[in-house]
Amino acid sequence: MRTILTLFKRDLRKIFHSRPVWITLLAFCLIPAIYAIPNIKVSWDPYSKANTSRLPIAVVNDDEGSTVNGKQLNVGDQIVGQLRQNHSINWIITNDWQGNNGLDEGKYYSLIEIPNDFSSKLATLVSTNPEKPNIVYKSNEKLNPAATKISGQAVDALTEQVRDSFIKIGTKAALKEMNSAGEKINTHKPEILQIRSSLLDAVNTVKKTKGYLSRANKDSGNAQKYLQTVQKDIPKISSQITNLQQVVSHGRALTQSTKETLRSSRNDLSSGLNALQSDNNQMRSLISSLGSNGSSSGRSLLGSEINQLETLNANTLDHINNALRVADVLNNILPNNQTVSLIKGLSNAKKEIHQQQRNLAALKSANQSGSSKKSINSLINRLNKTANAFGNSLDDIGSTFNNTVNQGIDSLSDTLDTQLNGNDQVLESLRSLIPQLNALTAGGKAISKLSVSQVNRIKTRLNGIEDKLNDLNDKTKFINEDNLNKLINVLGENPKVSNLLASPITLRQKPLYNMQLFGYGVTPFYTTLSMWVGVLLLTTIVSWRYIIPKDERVPKSNMVQKYIGKLLLYLTLSMTQTTFTMLGEMLIIGLRPRSLLAMLATAYLATIVFTIIMFTFVYMFGNVGKVFSVLMMIAQLFGTGGVYPLELIPNHLAALAPFLPFTYTIQAFREAIAGPIPSVYWQAMLSLAAFGALFLLIAPLRRVFAKPLSKMEKGFHKSQL
Repeated sequence: MRTILTLFKRDLRKIFHSRPVWITLLAFCLIPAIYAIPNIKVSWDPYSKANTSRLPIAVVNDDEGSTVNGKQLNVGDQIVGQLRQNHSINWIITNDWQGNNGLDEGKYYSLIEIPNDFSSKLATLVSTNPEKPNIVYKSNEKLNPAATKISGQAVDALTEQVRDSFIKIGTKAALKEMNSAGEKINTHKPEILQIRSSLLDAVNTVKKTKGYLSRANKDSGNAQKYLQTVQKDIPKISSQITNLQQVVSHGRALTQSTKETLRSSRNDLSSGLNALQSDNNQMRSLISSLGSNGSSSGRSLLGSEINQLETLNANTLDHINNALRVADVLNNILPNNQTVSLIKGLSNAKKEIHQQQRNLAALKSANQSGSSKKSINSLINRLNKTANAFGNSLDDIGSTFNNTVNQGIDSLSDTLDTQLNGNDQVLESLRSLIPQLNALTAGGKAISKLSVSQVNRIKTRLNGIEDKLNDLNDKTKFINEDNLNKLINVLGENPKVSNLLASPITLRQKPLYNMQLFGYGVTPFYTTLSMWVGVLLLTTIVSWRYIIPKDERVPKSNMVQKYIGKLLLYLTLSMTQTTFTMLGEMLIIGLRPRSLLAMLATAYLATIVFTIIMFTFVYMFGNVGKVFSVLMMIAQLFGTGGVYPLELIPNHLAALAPFLPFTYTIQAFREAIAGPIPSVYWQAMLSLAAFGALFLLIAPLRRVFAKPLSKMEKGFHKSQL
């Protein structure tokens, strides 16, 4: 032991007697702290509002708005207004060209585009044919992956906010309409119940009449008296039939109105498509003449033709918007896949006109700035391609309209005619019942003189009336006071319930450990890595063997004594490194672990184990041992769950985790910071200590590698590298 202490004191004396040496070693002792502290500081709270508010994200609002129940709706403007008040992200409101150009050039990390049909599609959610609106999100992934994730989460939060707001407004409006309907039903409840009662009375009256007629042949005198009673009940039946006639007349008027709407919509849509074809022909004619005016002599004429094209594009856009409105009306009357396909075709044509407008703006700018003919011809070619695409879209729209939508309108019109004729037949049948009932009432006094065959004919007619009344009775069985009261209660729901329906669940986040900030999560990894790097650097500048001049008198020592003596020097320096790192994390960063004692115990035990491992490597294998230390560090960077969970990394790397000291060091640090669970913490510490014990046991194996190591070291010296 005295020999080991003598060797250790000799190393210390040489260090402190040489100012360059101890200054260099002091600098190396600071390197782990210099590495760990900035990395932890940068990662301390990267997702805070103060940091994300500097993240530029472009917002392009192309929403053209819509109309719902006679009220103007522009959700895009509402979203922009909310974003202006939201300072958690640096929202930059811009136009389409500047936004996309800035995204490509790296000026913005992401871009949110609200399409021109956003409000119109959102308004369809309260119709019978809803369409889901879209918000376009683009990101420049090459700038920074973390920024892309943050902006993606901001877009998700924005979409959720829009959805909740729309559900709240739509549900509140629907509940108000239901309240109004409930009030009307409650007001007219006696009349509704009276309809049911009248039907039952009419059925009972017919049954009584049939019973009277059955006994007419036996007692004609009593039949006279019975029919006088019937005479009083028949006006009720006549009144009900009159009410049914009014309902059929109203249906007839509604059917005629629907046919007129269909006919007008088809004519308007056909005219609109013809106008679009005419606009397309003019557009192609003007574009074909643009190519000949690209020279400087023809720039004024080219500018004039560009202005004509801009006017023509504006007119074409108006024609498309008119056609879209007509198609929406037609889709509400005749909802099917063909009509939806027609609307999509018109929407695509509208996008191509918008693209044509952007191309014209670029051509106009190039012409005014005196760009080269090659550049102008390139822009003209783009105009020509867009015009051809627009023409193809119009051909598809025309084919869809002529082959499917037009036929659907004809089919629906035929169906309405058939329905109208059927209603007329029902109305005629009901009208024929009234004279028959009147004749039955007028013949009451002469019934006693009727023959048996005549009575049977009357009974046959009454059977037909009874069947119709029974059918109506079956269809109105649900009408009773209890059902009406339940319906009124449902329709009278308070509109304030819309807030609950929009967001029925509140998520409460409850932290389990003292690691809310991201910096607490990465501290174990960066601290562990800095300690390993620090010891690795020591192996590059501090000799692992004793070089004793012949004139220096030192005690004779064996291999074990030299190993322990030099290991003590390495441990002293590495412990100094760890002390500086711990002080920096506590004082500069402000790290506050739940258990400071466990934190320090983990740091110093890890330092001892890392020093034993790397010193044993260089002691056994020389410079090759340094290579082993670097390779072991590389494997531990990815295979120990320091940054990413082991479940997310490749299986062959995750399988190495139980055999690497980083795994247990990081686990022990996390327990110390978050609050140690004794069983988990001590298991990690014992596993870490086992690595140190293992390398201490294999250190004597240096004797096996002594000769090859000596040859290798001599080869290094001879190379003078």
